[in-house]
Amino acid sequence: MSTNWLFKGRGAALLFLAGLMVIAAVACGDEDPTPTQQTDPTNTPTGGGADPTATPDGGDPATATPGGDETATATPQSGATATPPTGGGDGPQGSITRAFRQLESVYGIGYVGPYRTSATNQLGGVEEHLFRYENGDPMTPEIVESWAVDPAGTKTTWTIKQGIPFQAPRGFENEDFGEINAHEIVEWLNRSNSTTNADSTYGDAGDFAAIFLEADEIDEYTLEIGLVSPVYFCLPVSQFGCLSADRGPHKVTTADTKGVDWAREHHVGTGPFVQGQCTPGDRCTIHAVEEHWRQVADVAEITGVQVPETGTQLAMLQNGQIDLVEIDFQQVPALLDDGFQFIETMPGAFVGASILWSGNLWEETHARTGVALNPWDSPVYAQDYAWLGDPWQEEYPDRVQYEDTNNPDGMTDMEQARLVRLALGLAIDRDAINEVLLNDLGTPIYSEYMGPEYPGWDPDRDTGVWDWLGERIDAEDTMQPVDWRLDDGNLEEADRLLTEAGFPRDGSGNRPEFGTLVLQTYPAEVGVVAMEVGDNVISTWANLGIDVEGLQEDYGGVISPRMRVREQFNPVIKNGDVHSNVYPLDWPMPTVDTSSSRPGWGVAFESQPGAEWLFEILGEQDPTRREELHLDWVDYSLYWQQYAGLFQIPKGIMGNDRIESWEGYSQHYSNISRNAEFIKLRR
Repeated sequence: MSTNWLFKGRGAALLFLAGLMVIAAVACGDEDPTPTQQTDPTNTPTGGGADPTATPDGGDPATATPGGDETATATPQSGATATPPTGGGDGPQGSITRAFRQLESVYGIGYVGPYRTSATNQLGGVEEHLFRYENGDPMTPEIVESWAVDPAGTKTTWTIKQGIPFQAPRGFENEDFGEINAHEIVEWLNRSNSTTNADSTYGDAGDFAAIFLEADEIDEYTLEIGLVSPVYFCLPVSQFGCLSADRGPHKVTTADTKGVDWAREHHVGTGPFVQGQCTPGDRCTIHAVEEHWRQVADVAEITGVQVPETGTQLAMLQNGQIDLVEIDFQQVPALLDDGFQFIETMPGAFVGASILWSGNLWEETHARTGVALNPWDSPVYAQDYAWLGDPWQEEYPDRVQYEDTNNPDGMTDMEQARLVRLALGLAIDRDAINEVLLNDLGTPIYSEYMGPEYPGWDPDRDTGVWDWLGERIDAEDTMQPVDWRLDDGNLEEADRLLTEAGFPRDGSGNRPEFGTLVLQTYPAEVGVVAMEVGDNVISTWANLGIDVEGLQEDYGGVISPRMRVREQFNPVIKNGDVHSNVYPLDWPMPTVDTSSSRPGWGVAFESQPGAEWLFEILGEQDPTRREELHLDWVDYSLYWQQYAGLFQIPKGIMGNDRIESWEGYSQHYSNISRNAEFIKLRR
């Protein structure tokens, strides 16, 4: 059981940061018992490789010891129905209001509609999950009763708990929406998966496609799903966010029974809350149910309101019009001084921001299908961008769109671009960003994959030297190891590297051969502070003599679609799919960093070794070997500078004194817990 963190006062803020440095607790609901795990007397690996005896912080949290010839067999895990306390023993009471910068519309069937979340998902509590993260295991069953992977790793079989009803939205209480069963799960998976439904716009469509083939109903409560390749560690159906997916099942068959228009506007789930009245771009209310199989909420009604302006958010928090708001992190110290509390709803978790070097397309064929990708025909390689490595100049000179003529003698375009990205990463003063823009409440990170508070962090480690195909090679000439902790803010070294890469300064101090670099920013996962960090980075790079500009575009409507089709060549400040520091060390890196997620969303760079390592880690049953492969991937990505890490900040939300506590299950991809049922009010 971890303690809910509430911080008040500037002095407390410093203690808060110090405390975070030593905490890696797993968030859980008060007195929620650990589900009973079914052990296997043959000592074969448990489903997904979960070890029921593992502790949250000891050894391998997700693998049992293989045995004999059955090392590929996954046996079921049983998830007993949880029986945590109900809302204070008196049922749901009271109401709270939470402000959002942008409150989305309701998208009741996620596979149809824009690539956005739903207002009901923003508020949380309407959906539940098949699995959740508990006691170090990201595959702790929730809606699932038991699960297994066959010995050959070709399919996974799930049994669903019986008697869990879909909850009727407000206004439809007299209608029976049935219970969640194999048929409903199969329909949700197949309509959402971009492999089985190429038109799906579901947020996890590509993540499903990377792992799952078609799902089939075996009987009323049993389903079977084909696997793209063997997967024993975890599956992309956990609230925690295994393999880049973290959404829960919802009833999609309302599109058939009540029509697509109704289904789009009504989110039907099994959670402790139901959808009430929702007006797009204005407000949305969810209501607690009086009885629930897992957890009755303490709060009866939660209303989300759209409040775009920070000043208005602050005024509403101060005058009591709202109770909770995810405020820009720069505002946190002043609000602490004013007596408000920063509530870390998932203790020990940070969220980061990096520069994604999109456009570095180094995969020739699709990792899952083998279909030719012809990256040399992409618009990203229509001309020579200094920060994009083009391996096809050497591999297929007759197919490329331009002739590369500005590399120093003996230097490939891949090495030239790597030096450029490394130089620009070294120039960034992360400590200054943390001090000036983050009030010393964050920490630097040096990659999307690695930084302080991450599993495996070693500030004294270096990457070694890699070729672009993923082989470790000897250091020579410009190809030298990169330190995990960069000597950042080093403009002198950055200047040297740019010159060595073939972009010297002219008499005016500029680098005319470099061209114009456009850095794109938007209020990403870390909030509006990302825009100010972007301005800082642009200023720093301009001091290197580079012609650099900033560009703000709508992410969901413009940038993400370009990334989806791998046509984004401007670097972007945001979060990729690692998102936070909380995950087991033997995790594979995200599917979206490879072609595996095509045609779904991706960060718009891809590498052949990453595509190979993804499936190697998923199919590896030895946790030590999975950890080694994970660290190899970190080394490779840091050496090739696929990301330029910037900073991470604690995940949390500002609240007033009406909120006693809020401590949900740990979620990798959320800044705020989506377990609204665990919000407790002071009575």
